[in-house]
Amino acid sequence: MKKIIIPILAALAMTGNAQETPTAPDYGEFTVDAQVRALGEFRTGLGSPSEEISPSNFFANDRVRLSFGWERKNISLKISAQHTGHWQDAAHKYLSGNIALHEAWAKMTFGKGFFAQVGRQELSFDDERLFGTHDWAPTGRAHDALRLGWSNERHQLQAIASFNQTADVVDDINYYDPSATERKLYKNMQTLWYHLGSPWQAFQISFLFTNQGVSSENGGGTNFMQTFGTYMDYSVRKFFLDLSLYYQTGKDRMDTDVRAFMMGADMGWHLSPKWTLTFGDDYMSGSDGMPGTNRTFNLLYGSHHNFLGSMDYFGFGALPTYGLNDLHVQTAAKFSPKVDMNMGVHWFATARRINDYLKDPTEHITDPLKIRLMDQYNGQHRFSQSLGGEIDIDVAYRPWKDVTLRAGYSMMVASESMQLLKGADAATIHNWGWLSFDINPTVFSTRHRRQ
Repeated sequence: MKKIIIPILAALAMTGNAQETPTAPDYGEFTVDAQVRALGEFRTGLGSPSEEISPSNFFANDRVRLSFGWERKNISLKISAQHTGHWQDAAHKYLSGNIALHEAWAKMTFGKGFFAQVGRQELSFDDERLFGTHDWAPTGRAHDALRLGWSNERHQLQAIASFNQTADVVDDINYYDPSATERKLYKNMQTLWYHLGSPWQAFQISFLFTNQGVSSENGGGTNFMQTFGTYMDYSVRKFFLDLSLYYQTGKDRMDTDVRAFMMGADMGWHLSPKWTLTFGDDYMSGSDGMPGTNRTFNLLYGSHHNFLGSMDYFGFGALPTYGLNDLHVQTAAKFSPKVDMNMGVHWFATARRINDYLKDPTEHITDPLKIRLMDQYNGQHRFSQSLGGEIDIDVAYRPWKDVTLRAGYSMMVASESMQLLKGADAATIHNWGWLSFDINPTVFSTRHRRQ
């Protein structure tokens, strides 16, 4: 009996000690991500035509980003600081800092797919045509916003609200300095986005509604413009099709009524495991250039560098008044896990005829180069809607994990209509070459429980 009782008492004692030991608290998972990206460029026509070649055509800029992430059960945080600038823009002995927060948000999940996220955050929907991270730009793009959402395997629903102000004063209705070279995107913004479908399904569809409020430039107050539409994606075997359709109404900054739309379609085939071919057309409505309803589509906050050509003649929301039609052919090749290539050819044209300069040229033209072009005008001449063509090529090489070398070249052949709208000599072939070096590793990751 003694031999039986002693082991039982020992087991009970061990069980009691185990129950008295508190459970180790969960301090969550902590990660540190870093990015160093350098970009060198040779510009003779990026963004607008250029006639001259000089040492000033060479540019180099960098982005240094350090991100801290923390996650525990139903709460997560992210803080991302970055420094961007041209090389030697800061003195060697630099005292005043220009580090900015790219992201700083907290997210809470409530079970059954519900969540809330508040703070400075990236907004990316669908193909990033209207909402995108704009990662090509050194600074990227983020919004100060509140995001509420719900999702499951096939449905996603998100509501976003944002508000901007220049100072902590109640009578400041404007959200930008009129003398500044760059204005904030909006005074306030509300967006509702719904997505149906999963990555493994052949058909997916999204619906987007955005209400954008901007300060009126004619005496204060806030004008509101609504954008709504749909994005569809269909893929089966080697074939895929993307469709976009959006409409805009309301009022713009100048108190003008807005009635604009855009349509986009891309159809492609995976010709082989290495090659993909895509044909597409993006059509954005335009105005006739005269006073009246604004029919020029606003591209909002998208990653415009991904569309409308890499040379950004029409990106950053700067569509021609007359709208734009972009017919394009693109091919992508993946030669190995380390090397891939993309090439695109674009033909650009205005959506409407260029008529306002012919009605009263002296009222609309002040640029000397444009005046020189108009001097060639006679009563029978009409400017073509064609703006020119562009070729884009870029190649990426990944020698090691988290390291990417990328190089690209673009060429624009512009028409006299492009010269009329953008200036410079249309007969010149405009070029842009670039080389980027990107290191983007996770440098630290841990899950910690105190023992």
